Amino acid sequence: MIVADGLPDLVADARYLKQILINLLANSVKFTPAGGNIDIHANIDTDGCMSISVKDTGIGITAADISRVLEPFGQVLTNPTLAQEGTGLGLSLSKRLTELHAGGLSIESTPGVGTTVTAQFPASRIVPPTV
Repeated sequence: MIVADGLPDLVADARYLKQILINLLANSVKFTPAGGNIDIHANIDTDGCMSISVKDTGIGITAADISRVLEPFGQVLTNPTLAQEGTGLGLSLSKRLTELHAGGLSIESTPGVGTTVTAQFPASRIVPPTV
């Protein structure tokens, strides 16, 4: 896990934030073969927003399928065995929980290379440092 030095606190529902991270990590574990890598990054981006990303070296998702996996019960059936292991709710729930915090969820992926899912929270949710 890579966390930027001096990362400020985030005003968020702790239960929702935990659920977002559990969902993103569970997907990465499920779709990354043995010997693959999963990294978590948390930082303040150039817009002053807090971004938390989960990056894996898993099977990846085609650009055409990204919108599908963000829908409730949306699954991509490239591997029927894996599709049966979940309900297809993790990413859509994470997206919705992030939106409830006025944030957004984005996915960058390349089939056969891996996927990065980023939950971004607005600067208004960051606790300013005390002087």
